[in-house]
Amino acid sequence: MPHKDAQSTRPVVRAVVAVLLIAPFVIYLAVPSYAKIKPRLAGFPFFYWWQLLWVILTAVFIGIAYALTRNGGGRTPARDQADEKGE
Repeated sequence: MPHKDAQSTRPVVRAVVAVLLIAPFVIYLAVPSYAKIKPRLAGFPFFYWWQLLWVILTAVFIGIAYALTRNGGGRTPARDQADEKGE
């Protein structure tokens, strides 16, 4: 029998995963907000270093989303079946 804690956290985990996966696309599509030269970072115009920063952040966000879906709040169907059988 599934634990109620796992059942109640699944929608929250799914919402967090959705935000983590959608946020980079929203940032990438908001070009007018970062289509500028200043401030510069190590000589690079803002436009370039902002995009590079978001490439790295996107990879981090996807990794976190993967970890959250992989763990599934600590419960999986296989674990639930094992608990039912008393294993």
